[in-house]
Amino acid sequence: MAIFEIIVLAFSVNAPIQIIITIGQWLLMARFLGPNNKSISDALSCLALTYITAFLLALLFWLFWPLDPDLILYNNRIIIPAILGEIIAIPFWLKQFGYFKKNKSL
Repeated sequence: MAIFEIIVLAFSVNAPIQIIITIGQWLLMARFLGPNNKSISDALSCLALTYITAFLLALLFWLFWPLDPDLILYNNRIIIPAILGEIIAIPFWLKQFGYFKKNKSL
């Protein structure tokens, strides 16, 4: 399969699950992890970088998938490379943007 076909396939298949996970990440950041000193632009930057990084990681998983290609899709619904990319990207970017720092309150 050509690299362009893999990129198009990965984007079209991964996009729905990554959008759902990005919405969940936004809710997590705003509701549970949101420190007082974070602006909306910081949060949007974190979301955008997470989405891009997760897509690139998922693309790598698509390209170097060691098992049967039919195992990428779980019951034709959940895309394993997209989930793996998000599992790696979300904690990394949340830590980089300071969402895991403990709040020091008096």
